[in-house]
Amino acid sequence: MKFLCLLVLMMPTSADSEPLATATRGITGTVTITTDRGVVRGRPDLDLNAPLLVRVADAQQELDGRVVYVLEFIGTEPGIFDLREVLTVGEASDAKAIAPIPIEIVTNLGDNAATDLAISMPPHIGLTGGYVNWLIAIGVAWILVPAVFLFRKAIRPKPEEAIPVPEPTIAQQLEPLVTAAAARSLSVSEKGRLELMLYWFWQENLGLGEAKPAAVAMLRNHETAGILLRAVESWLHNPESPQPSRGDIALLLEPYARTSAAP
Repeated sequence: MKFLCLLVLMMPTSADSEPLATATRGITGTVTITTDRGVVRGRPDLDLNAPLLVRVADAQQELDGRVVYVLEFIGTEPGIFDLREVLTVGEASDAKAIAPIPIEIVTNLGDNAATDLAISMPPHIGLTGGYVNWLIAIGVAWILVPAVFLFRKAIRPKPEEAIPVPEPTIAQQLEPLVTAAAARSLSVSEKGRLELMLYWFWQENLGLGEAKPAAVAMLRNHETAGILLRAVESWLHNPESPQPSRGDIALLLEPYARTSAAP
């Protein structure tokens, strides 16, 4: 029975009116109908091997109750056909309740050709000529970019390692202050800084407390820690005290020469 249905669909149908739509063989065509006879569907008993197929692409109901259907169809045999042959309406197994829907399937090829789909597609571009050249150029560039980067990195002179500069010792920080004191040009702020640096240096060694004035007094009277402080005060307050030489200043600063700079 299915075979007979397929034969019927393959036979062109004569229509009194012009086709409502035309499509090339193997390519989808579209037709629009309006009816109030029931729901329009494609026949469920047809498969992909049928010479003519149809599906409902859209359905919109109007104010008067009628429904506008957009039908998409595709055929494999040229000729004029009645699209009702592949439709059902409402509960009926056919679509005889609606007006004929003549459509035409045309072809630009011979009868032995499968479909006209091939001539509607763009020509195939083979992997020859410029396309292959472009692929080769892209591949070469993809390889050369990292190669050039690595080559330039290899020949680039390495930067010289910076020689770390050692931090000045506390003796180096004290030297300009002590020299200024020996020349009797030490300012009040510089004297305060000198006392603070000496306090910091001897704080842990002598167990100095937090009271800075009392700690400075302790340093002044200490046998070892007070040597430099007493010398500075003598230069500042006794105009008749002899001027020290650079060697004398170096001897006064020698206990502080191996200690890093004060914070």
